[in-house]
Amino acid sequence: MAALADACPETRVEPRHMSTADQTAALRTGELDIGLLRERPPGGDLDAIRVMEERLGVLLAAERAAELSGPEGVRLDSLAGLHWVGFPRSGSPAWYDEVTAVLRGHGIDIEASAVGGQTLLAEVKLAAVSDGTAFALAPPHWFHPLPESVVWQPLAGSPLVRRTWAVWQARSHRQDLGHFVVALGNDTGG
Repeated sequence: MAALADACPETRVEPRHMSTADQTAALRTGELDIGLLRERPPGGDLDAIRVMEERLGVLLAAERAAELSGPEGVRLDSLAGLHWVGFPRSGSPAWYDEVTAVLRGHGIDIEASAVGGQTLLAEVKLAAVSDGTAFALAPPHWFHPLPESVVWQPLAGSPLVRRTWAVWQARSHRQDLGHFVVALGNDTGG
């Protein structure tokens, strides 16, 4: 943001929190100039650059983590029998399908995670995990400080990698968006 402000001081930024699906729709209608999405949209009308990759780990109740953790972290198949505290498919269908395919491939039964289009708040996710019957997926520095009853552990073998894409209309020739995309690539090594 600082690089954009220096290069294009006349550009006004209005951050919004939106699901990947909502951002994709807003990008296509021109309501949104650039988005940070969990999946790269198909088609030639939008352009994208990967700006981040995060190897996901798992949030578990401290006692459960002590039982399941090995030298390389928690094996995904050891989470079978626990409830996945996830996110609704409607928010990011391709990412949801990728996550659930990996979880199912490791013997985890997928139930309806988040209801409808509801987003789970961090505090609700942590409360759900703290009783030892559930787990949530998260990057290493997802929420700090974690309550004492919850710990983050890496997933052995890094079976889930979450990508973030900067996405904009392919026909755009705006210099401010170009500066922002270049700055994102420089900040993230993308």
